[in-house]
Amino acid sequence: MKGMLNLTDGPITPVLMKLSLPIIATNFISTTYGLVDMIWVGKLGSGPVAAIGTANFYVNLAVAISTMITIGTGVKVAHSIGEKQSDRAKTYIKNGFLITALVGIVYMLFIIMTKDKLIGYFELADAEIERMATQFLVISIIGNLFNLFNLLFSTIMNSLGDSKRPFRIFTVGFLLNMILDPLLIFGYGSFEGLGVSGAALATLSANIILTLLFIYKTKNNEFFSKYTKIDKASMKEVLKLGLPISVQRVTFTVISIVIAKIIVSWGPDAIAVQRVGIQIESISYMTIGGLQGAVAAFFGQNFGARKIVRIKDGYRISLLLTTVFGMFTSLMFVVFPKEIFSLFLNDPSSLMLGVDYMKIIGYSQAFMCMELMTVGAFNGLGKTYIPPIFSIILTGLRIPLAILLSGPFGLNGVWLSIAITSVLKGIILVGWFKGILNKMSSKLLNQAV
Repeated sequence: MKGMLNLTDGPITPVLMKLSLPIIATNFISTTYGLVDMIWVGKLGSGPVAAIGTANFYVNLAVAISTMITIGTGVKVAHSIGEKQSDRAKTYIKNGFLITALVGIVYMLFIIMTKDKLIGYFELADAEIERMATQFLVISIIGNLFNLFNLLFSTIMNSLGDSKRPFRIFTVGFLLNMILDPLLIFGYGSFEGLGVSGAALATLSANIILTLLFIYKTKNNEFFSKYTKIDKASMKEVLKLGLPISVQRVTFTVISIVIAKIIVSWGPDAIAVQRVGIQIESISYMTIGGLQGAVAAFFGQNFGARKIVRIKDGYRISLLLTTVFGMFTSLMFVVFPKEIFSLFLNDPSSLMLGVDYMKIIGYSQAFMCMELMTVGAFNGLGKTYIPPIFSIILTGLRIPLAILLSGPFGLNGVWLSIAITSVLKGIILVGWFKGILNKMSSKLLNQAV
């Protein structure tokens, strides 16, 4: 296939960089959708930002649920390529799209029917914010159906070693969203702006264009052949691999919703600060998420080819790159919190809360990056069930910690609960994966003897 990269041969660092840099750029671009929305909507005040933040919890929940398809499909495609089984790869790809369509449509209908109750759960105590949140949610959840397809397209192409094409396609979507956002939010000439709904419509339009571009760019690709058979056994394999990660991410999102409910007691400004903070933090989250995707594909193909030593060397290099980036991000958050946060919200009360958020969360960034990259390593080996065990337990710990620490520290206690658990997850997962690598190396040595 044109653009396909063999990850089982050649120097490790150049191979990882060649694959990961386009993925990192793609993730960064997809993250900027939310960042651009937040920058423009932030000009309307903290209320509209709180509305978007509230609605986005349910949009993120859809992505979390679909992870069981995207991750499982990506891992099985990478394994099949490493084992030189192209027909199996084609089957996994077609089945992945069929399940994504089913899950996306069912979830969209559920959200549309229950939107008022879902937004009402937060008890925002402001009818206008609730109205904006509901409108944003309905438009966004329709666009999210296309977003799920786009994420699956990108994951599959990364597993095939072709990470440049998704980058080019997402760049088009980013540019379109950047142009449409101010026009639809604030209006132009005789056209009156749509406010928060305009931000949702801009993202919806970009997602539709992206899906059409992915279809056009893969129409002659043998791996996306529409004549591939439907295989129930392959579907079960994909879901079995992806389900643990999906459970983890769904749990993470649900816990975030509960944490947000706790934060509501400090008012709409606190919710707006949390949402802006998450968007800023997503820069490092999605950057390392790009390396995570590259590591998963690299480990997947090499695991399929049974090249264990190459996997061990690849992890050592990836961990070094991740640690350097994470420490740089931590430094930026701690040293320049006001300058970074004021790009989104600059009213005195929000800015004061935002600076505290940035400083506290900043100390955990390096550990969060280590955790994310290591999750990709586990996924590449097909051991997708291990990271969710620690993630669910430690993320769940945030709720009692937030309640306990908010007593002496107020709202900062909530931020502390997030930072502490992120540090613990990073340390534990890295240590656990190194133990697995040592066992694999020992087994390989014994077989050689």
